[in-house]
Amino acid sequence: MKKLLLLTGILACMWACSKDADKVVELEGEVLAIHDEVMPRMEDIMALKSQLTKKLKTLDSLQNEGISGNDMAQDRTKVMELSSSLDESYNLMMNWMHEYKGDSAKKLNSQEAISYFENEKKKILSVKDLSKKSIDEAKLYLD
Repeated sequence: MKKLLLLTGILACMWACSKDADKVVELEGEVLAIHDEVMPRMEDIMALKSQLTKKLKTLDSLQNEGISGNDMAQDRTKVMELSSSLDESYNLMMNWMHEYKGDSAKKLNSQEAISYFENEKKKILSVKDLSKKSIDEAKLYLD
């Protein structure tokens, strides 16, 4: 009877460990898929930043020529806000990639690895959301 209980315990532990290992692989895949979805958007961010910089130069040129007004001041403020938001999105992505330690996390025990990848998923989703928002707002302004 003791052997049967011991065997049942060992099998249950093996099953749970296997289930946790599968969860680690699943979470890591989700994190990397989100990264792969967001990473190409960094090119969009840089292109939009360039367009906003050109717009800012145009506004500054007009102001240097003596053309000014509340609309131009508001336009300049909007361009600066949009540019700042794009910078923040880009920097968040670069920081996330720099801090991501997927290979090290796989060496942790399953529960710690699950916790790590769940946390990383939240972080990269936040990067995704901010990137989408900043890109959408800049495109809307520039169109």
